[in-house]
Amino acid sequence: MSNLYAEQKGKTLNLTEDELLTFYGILLISGYNTVPRQRLLWSDDYDVSNTAVKDAMRRNRFDEIMSSVHLVDNMKITADPFFKVRPLFKHLNEINNAIPIAEHVAVDEMMIEYFGRHGWKQFIRGKPICFGYKIWSLASSSGFVHQMESYVGSHTHLVETGLGQGPSVVLGLAEKAEVPPGVKFYHDSLFTTLSLVDEMTLRGYGSCGTMRQTQLHNVPFTVPQTFKKTPRGDAEYLIEAEKLIVRWNDNSVVTVVSNMEREFTETEVKRWKRLYI
Repeated sequence: MSNLYAEQKGKTLNLTEDELLTFYGILLISGYNTVPRQRLLWSDDYDVSNTAVKDAMRRNRFDEIMSSVHLVDNMKITADPFFKVRPLFKHLNEINNAIPIAEHVAVDEMMIEYFGRHGWKQFIRGKPICFGYKIWSLASSSGFVHQMESYVGSHTHLVETGLGQGPSVVLGLAEKAEVPPGVKFYHDSLFTTLSLVDEMTLRGYGSCGTMRQTQLHNVPFTVPQTFKKTPRGDAEYLIEAEKLIVRWNDNSVVTVVSNMEREFTETEVKRWKRLYI
């Protein structure tokens, strides 16, 4: 596809598989051996040059490949905003699916940093990476990503369950990754609903996550404004239809729901406290 794209632009690239692998290797090196500008890796200055890169490929050849590298035929545009990189996501997910699923997995959103112009670039306040592409991910407790899916609205390649966006992401990633029953899922309030936990129970999955007040339909808990006035550490709970719902007063009111516990117990713990000198 890179050679085809170069031809469409009136250039001759003649890219080989070995060159492409070398090109990817230089990209990997530039990810951890960072310099102000990528071209400095070929510099003669000892403080920025990289001998491995200079011996592997000429700088001008790297620039030629960089300007033409493509994964699909650029003329076959589809409605999918990510059609240019969709084969890469598909290939990585196929490789990751070959790795056995861990007992504990988490569903969350990741950000791929990007500052250019694109219709699906996101801004999420409070994230370590605020600007970029949002990716739904299913990862193990070790941090290995078993499944990922780019967020592009209606073109997101995940099943629609009718339970809302958050539950659909959790269940969709579980289906695509072919997660076996018995695996325990953890998710934050963006994904957690009571209906999700019920559905996870039916599918044989463990489920645990924080919840937003707006999702606590018909749960007879104290009004948050009143509960905030109780002593720190006070808690209330409800056991209902295979679910344990617990709320306690911390820096704010925290609510957690899980289908992996059937009893509520309390214990005293020591809190970490910042010491000002």
